[in-house]
Amino acid sequence: MTHQSTVITRLRDEFRLERLLPSLIAGLVAGVITITVVVAFAALVFSGTLSDHIPAGIGMMLFGSIIIAGLTALTSSLPGVIAGSQDTSAAIIALVSVAIVDNMPASASDEELYFTVIAAICLAAILTGTTFLLLGQFRLGNLIRFIPYPVIGGFLAGSGLLLVRGAISVMTNEPVSFTQLSPLVEPDLIAHWLPGLVFALALMVVLRRFDHYLTLPAALLGAIAVFYIVMLVMGASASEATDNGWLLEGLPKGGGSLWDPVVPSDLKHVDWSVLLKQVSGLVAVIVVTTITLLLNATGIELATHQDIDLNRELKVAGLSNVAAGLGGGVAGSHVLSETALAYRIGARSRLVGLLLAGVCAFVLFAGASLLSYFPKPVLGGLLLFLGLDFLIEWVYKTWFKLSKADYAIVILIMLVINVVGFLEGIGAGLACAVALFVVDYSRIGVVKHALSGAHLNSHVVRPYLYQQLLREKGDWLYILRLHSFIFFGTSYRLLEQVRARILDPDRPKPHFIVFDFRLVTGLDSSAVLSFIKMAQLAEAHKIKLVFTSLPPAMLRQIEKELFTDGDDDPVWRLFPDLDHGVEWCENQVIALFESIGLAARPQSFRQQLVAAMPDTDQADILMQYFEHEEAQPGAYLIRQGQPPDGLQFIESGQVTVQLELESGEIVRLRKMTTGTIVGEIGLYTGQPASASVVIDEPSTLYRLGLDALQRLEQEHPNVASAFHRFMARFLAERLAHTTDTIQTLMK
Repeated sequence: MTHQSTVITRLRDEFRLERLLPSLIAGLVAGVITITVVVAFAALVFSGTLSDHIPAGIGMMLFGSIIIAGLTALTSSLPGVIAGSQDTSAAIIALVSVAIVDNMPASASDEELYFTVIAAICLAAILTGTTFLLLGQFRLGNLIRFIPYPVIGGFLAGSGLLLVRGAISVMTNEPVSFTQLSPLVEPDLIAHWLPGLVFALALMVVLRRFDHYLTLPAALLGAIAVFYIVMLVMGASASEATDNGWLLEGLPKGGGSLWDPVVPSDLKHVDWSVLLKQVSGLVAVIVVTTITLLLNATGIELATHQDIDLNRELKVAGLSNVAAGLGGGVAGSHVLSETALAYRIGARSRLVGLLLAGVCAFVLFAGASLLSYFPKPVLGGLLLFLGLDFLIEWVYKTWFKLSKADYAIVILIMLVINVVGFLEGIGAGLACAVALFVVDYSRIGVVKHALSGAHLNSHVVRPYLYQQLLREKGDWLYILRLHSFIFFGTSYRLLEQVRARILDPDRPKPHFIVFDFRLVTGLDSSAVLSFIKMAQLAEAHKIKLVFTSLPPAMLRQIEKELFTDGDDDPVWRLFPDLDHGVEWCENQVIALFESIGLAARPQSFRQQLVAAMPDTDQADILMQYFEHEEAQPGAYLIRQGQPPDGLQFIESGQVTVQLELESGEIVRLRKMTTGTIVGEIGLYTGQPASASVVIDEPSTLYRLGLDALQRLEQEHPNVASAFHRFMARFLAERLAHTTDTIQTLMK
């Protein structure tokens, strides 16, 4: 019954207006974009000799898009993900298609040409899907996590530039390349792409000022209305606008079906010998589509601030590609740009992908005449907006975040992708990243010690009750002492270790995660991504991240991304060293319990003596040998190097035990507060003081000098014996805790 009510609640949430409307808009817009892309793919693959088969090609590719989008929407680990045919795989299939036509015998019939190309398309999708399923089954999806951050950034920047080029091509019907830019400045073409550019820039301004789910839909409807008002004023008809390149063209007219499925009997027309010669092309489809899926999934994580289960996504994409391949669809996977668009609108529902599939199904079975009324400047402007958004994020902003070498890799990949191709761009970027890795990186584990608050305390000596509290709540602190050089691989393992500790069902969830960078030699820009994800994870679980001993260079690397201002209670804290960071965490734990009335009241000096002595009379006798003192801040109780003169019990106040180095540097060894004892080691060993003890705030002390202790032993041996047992227990507890910490560090 509980499961049923949960499902009903989720369904009700999906159909609330504020969730349903963005999903409808995103699904319709993504559907129109997908159909436009499919038409372009079909024209690309079935060109030249095969041009008569473009309608059938559109139908089969629409079928593939329906399957891929629908199955992904239903089974993805992230609601709102949009999937479809990929331009990279379509481009390679187009090359395979040309090669098949060139290698077919002169006597080959039109049917043999067509069905051999169809067989190549189907086989590429099925083999790609099978590869995805195997990668997901053997949990190899996380291999993408080891791709350096600049490579991912270069891929996203390259995708943005491709979107810009594609948007201009959609609006002008002219190919855009770095060697063919001059035609775009012709007056007729400027008139076609300039309105789209104005719309894209207006979208960027509006969406940065108004963060509402209706903003983008309203802007789209407004732009369409303006387009048709201008048409009305100019007296242009829809057919004239189509002829002049202002509306979508190339779609079959009328309301007939585009569906012309391949049946088993058609396989007799396939020339398998020619098809086998295209193995390298089919392998290229598999490789490029796999890389595209994994990089797109990582890009979606960054764009949506959500984690994705890559192994599950591989299985989802594998199943959908096999199913699509059986119907003639081109291999495809997750689409970064349309998913980012859906999230920008506020559509984070599985309805988006299902609506996209529904739009494609309508066009497939009922015709595409309605789509011919969609203005190309609006569609192109929307694509241009997405492309510019990617370029601003990964070309402009990364200039201020990455090192010059990492930034150069981003630009290199972007240019190679757009001049040569995706596979070559990724390969060039990886080669450069590996070269940097060989020079700068090492594979030493990044976590030297993983400790809890029960094993590592600050140097603050607290009252016994607080010590017990901190030991009992030790798992609230998860302390990681890092070392070596932190890079993309080790930072991801660190993220996984932190995630595993947070989600460990057998241990209490930590309230604080402390990172000590004292032994870290360097931090590359890719590692920042893992710390950003850790911050997102910590925020979701209401955990504080504490960064200690961060050198200035590392602080500059991550402060722009992680240590942002504006939050009254940020998820992060910065401290100069581990001791002060752990002290702050301990204070928060104590403050929490004090806030609910569980504050510890340290025993007075006399109360502790009464508890230690066999009877009250002996405690009163012992009190007579102690001298009452008042001390002011800055005064020395003990000076480093001087002979001992007794111990002091802190009745109230605070002191610091510090090591004074020859260089003049002062290292805090311990901070001691009410109810604690200092000077006991010198009292029993007789050795000169190894550190100084300085008063931090006005303090009340009870001092037992060496002379007084000797008199006590002579005059009241029983009392002296009880006092020594008390001190032995005190020192044994301290030694046991120190031993426990050492054993933990040696594991």
